[in-house]
Amino acid sequence: MYVDMLHLGMDEEFEGIIDQIEAGEIKANKIIFLATAGMDKEINPNWIEVQDLKELLLEVKYVAKLVDETELPYTILRPVEVSDEVQNVALNIIPEGEKISVDRVSEANLRTVIIDAITTNNYINQSIGISNKG
Repeated sequence: MYVDMLHLGMDEEFEGIIDQIEAGEIKANKIIFLATAGMDKEINPNWIEVQDLKELLLEVKYVAKLVDETELPYTILRPVEVSDEVQNVALNIIPEGEKISVDRVSEANLRTVIIDAITTNNYINQSIGISNKG
């Protein structure tokens, strides 16, 4: 299951999805959650335009916790700002807890990581930062 819902209210929306998984209404063998860099304070996500950024980041952390608690294999993707203006340069995968220094990633590179996370077990049970090498 691929989850991309970065908006206020995502916590309640994802709780509904969890209820459906637990009830057997949704079948999933793993969860790939597209979160954002900044949820772990490794970078300031000033590119996110939302009325209450602090609340959004709290919701992202909460959804990540819910993903972990499903006991399904998971990958949490934490990209920096995604831009189609950025060229498809070398990709940088950053382990959880490490600072992220580059502030934009190409759409093509992010798409590559999403497909890799969905089709392989390369990032199972990990939260990874994603940026272009600067």
